[in-house]
Amino acid sequence: MKSGADETKPSGPGPTEWEALAHRHRQTLLVRGQARRTLATVATYARRWAEFCAEVKLDTPGAVTAEHVAAFRKWLWHRPTHRRAARGVASQNNVLAYVKGFFGWLQAEGILNRNPAASAHYAKQPDPLPKDVLTQAEAVAILEAPDAGTAAGRRDRAILETMYATGLRRAEIRALEVADLDLDAELLTVRRGKGGKGRVVPLTRIACAALKAYLRTTRPALLGGVASARLFVSPVNHPGEDFCLGEHALGNLVARYAKAAGIKKKVTPHLWRHTCATHLLQNGANVRHVQEMLGHKSLATTERYLRLTITDLKDAHRRHHPRG
Repeated sequence: MKSGADETKPSGPGPTEWEALAHRHRQTLLVRGQARRTLATVATYARRWAEFCAEVKLDTPGAVTAEHVAAFRKWLWHRPTHRRAARGVASQNNVLAYVKGFFGWLQAEGILNRNPAASAHYAKQPDPLPKDVLTQAEAVAILEAPDAGTAAGRRDRAILETMYATGLRRAEIRALEVADLDLDAELLTVRRGKGGKGRVVPLTRIACAALKAYLRTTRPALLGGVASARLFVSPVNHPGEDFCLGEHALGNLVARYAKAAGIKKKVTPHLWRHTCATHLLQNGANVRHVQEMLGHKSLATTERYLRLTITDLKDAHRRHHPRG
């Protein structure tokens, strides 16, 4: 029979109880086929929990509340890893996952009749930023790599200029239609943004010029007289695709021109998005304007790009300050 909400089976007080229960839990995992290396990691997580409980004087599982588990997550954030490194989000979530599983096991064993960690929220894993972005010189070199003497080259130049000017996502570029352009106003409308939200973004004058040239002769030549709403089209059309660029077309395109320009970095459509945002901030753009342009729901997401601009500033400071 399960005990009351704040009671556990009789056991010795203090950390000894946590250690004994954690050992029993690991034995259960071992019987279930858990690898011994994983169990060693689990033992480390159990020690972190026991250390926290000792600090806040939690002697028994029955005394633990959801508020304690939330406090543990904050406590853990300030504790470095065994290598004395800052604890990342993934590491925090791994330890929290152990605590959730441990209390779930206590409940299943009848030691507790509720799991105080069940409602604990994991820390949000931020989208990783590339270690570096294209410099302005590298961006220009790639933009100028397409052969303007060919239809494919003129189309590709228009695509690259649009990506650099707007920071659009790959899916947003592929979904663009001719009706989304207002080249006189130098604006582009994203109707199918992430989460179904649309937005209007500005275009550079160079991007507008490249798009006008593409629309005037190149796009009609690629379509061969066939009608299509798509802005950027492929001469190869598959049933139901409306001359849409293939799923990997943009990735192959930017990688090919990066190689042609002699750029050693791994260049992807997403790197162009990061490059656009970083160059805007480096040149004094307001972070909220960049947020709106990129279609970020949270300002915190856009502020991650500031880390790259600060790193660039620190490097310049070290190289040019007289006492650097």
